[in-house]
Amino acid sequence: MHHNLRFSSPLPGPMCRYDLVWDDETGELSGENADDIRYWAKVSVENGSILCDDINGEIPAINPLKNKAEFCALIGFDALPDSLKPFYPTRDYPGFVDFDVVDDPSVITPKVEVLRQIF
Repeated sequence: MHHNLRFSSPLPGPMCRYDLVWDDETGELSGENADDIRYWAKVSVENGSILCDDINGEIPAINPLKNKAEFCALIGFDALPDSLKPFYPTRDYPGFVDFDVVDDPSVITPKVEVLRQIF
């Protein structure tokens, strides 16, 4: 099935407009800045995961251009058309890593401490 996506990249950074068509069966992607999305997918697979800010964690990245949940995570919930929003991964997604887990030594939880406030 073909899905039309239109969104702009989030700030910070240079604004980039995306006007794409994605075929979820073949993984083909065409349109304005489609190469960026292919690159994001490649980097995600190399890193082995996709960040999912909307569910405060990450999911495994195996083939984001042919897997609906991975593709949706790659794009981000707010940028998805309504036809793809139901496929955005949830916290029960297989291999989901919760960023709130503090007992896992492979997960880094940043700690911010205010040393001095200047007004």
